Amino acid sequence: MKKVFYLFIILITGACKEKYVPPFEAPANGYLVVEGNINNGNTTTSLQLTRTSTLSATGRIYEQGAIVTIEGKDNSVVLLPEQFAGHYTISSLNLAPLQEYRLHIKIKAGKEYLSDYVAVKASPVIDSLTWERTPEGVETFVNAHDNLDATRYYLWDYVETWEFHSPYLKVLKYKNNTVEYIDSTTYGPDRSIMTCWSSRSSTNILLGSTAKLNENKVYLPVCFVPKGSKDISVLYSINVRQFALSKEAFEFLEKMKKNTESTGSIFDPQPSELKGNIRSVTDPNEPVIGFVNISSLQEKRLFIYNNQLPGWNHNYPCLRQEIQNHPDSVKLAIDGGYFPTEVNIKLRETIVSFFVTASQVCYDCTLSGTNVKPVFWP
Repeated sequence: MKKVFYLFIILITGACKEKYVPPFEAPANGYLVVEGNINNGNTTTSLQLTRTSTLSATGRIYEQGAIVTIEGKDNSVVLLPEQFAGHYTISSLNLAPLQEYRLHIKIKAGKEYLSDYVAVKASPVIDSLTWERTPEGVETFVNAHDNLDATRYYLWDYVETWEFHSPYLKVLKYKNNTVEYIDSTTYGPDRSIMTCWSSRSSTNILLGSTAKLNENKVYLPVCFVPKGSKDISVLYSINVRQFALSKEAFEFLEKMKKNTESTGSIFDPQPSELKGNIRSVTDPNEPVIGFVNISSLQEKRLFIYNNQLPGWNHNYPCLRQEIQNHPDSVKLAIDGGYFPTEVNIKLRETIVSFFVTASQVCYDCTLSGTNVKPVFWP
C-alpha cells in the first residue's frame, strides 16, 4: 500500500485561492497502518506495521517493537516475530480451514488493536500465465478458475526478474596513470561483471472479481513490458501470486486502489473512509488502516526469452571513445568518468598503446543488479 497522505487541496476559482481543511485531525504520530495477507500453508507471511505521515515527511515510519499474534476461536495463538523494523514474519502457518482467526497487535506504547474474526479462504490454483506481443511491447495475463466456487474475489501481486549483460567487456584497468590488461596471461575479460540479474516487485493493487459472471473464471492482464526494455534483452521472468479474498476485503482494497491511483480531486474517496476490520481496543475512536484477510496462496512463474521476440531492439545508451595510453589522456578520461574497457586490436602485451573507454555502468553490470544467479533461474 502506498503512503497515506494528509490531504491539502487548493481550490482555484478565478484569482481566489482557498485552503481545503480535511474533516479530521490526525495525531502527531499518525495512524496505524497494517499491510499484508495472512498466508495459510508452507509459505511466508509478512505483515508490515507503519504509521501515516504528512506530505513533508521522508521515508516510512515503522512501528517497531510490537507484539503481533494470530488468535483462533479455538484459543490457539501464533506469534509473528519482528524480522526487521516494522516487519513481522513467520515462515509457515497451519491454520484449520474451518476455524476463524483474528489479528492481535500490542504496540510498544501499550495500545492494543484487534481485527474481526475471519474465515480461512482457499485460493484456487493458477491455471496458466500467458503473454501477448503488441506493437508497444509485451503484456502478461493470469488465467484461473474455481470449480468449487469457494471464492469470487481475487488479489494478485508479482515479482519480475530479468537477466542482462554488460554491453562492453572489461579487459583493461588503470595502473600508475597508464592502462594494462587485467589478466596478462589470457587477456580475457572480467567475467564476474558481465552477467547480472535484477528484480522489481509490483506496486499497484491488482484485483479481480467474478461475482457478476456466470462462470468463475478470470483472464486478466497483470504486467506490461514496453518494447525495447532491458528487461527482455536476454531472459525475463515474472512470478505471480494469487490470493482469495472475502467480499469485504475486496471492497476495502478496491476503495484503497481508488485512493492511491486516483488523480486526487476533492471528489475522490478520502483516507478517513478507509475503514477496515481492525480497530483500536484502547481508543475505539482511533482510526486504523488495514484489512485482515486469511487465505492460502497459489503462484506460477513464466519465462520469456529475447529470441522469442524478433526485433525487440534493446539498445544500451553507452558511448565509446578511443584514448591514447598516455598519462595526460588517461587523466582526462578519468575526470570525464570514462574507464578502460577493451582494445580495438589485441596486441597480446601487458601495456597497450590505444584503448577504448566507456562509462563504468556500461561494462560493470553489478552497478544496476547482482551477479548472484537466482536459484530458480534456468
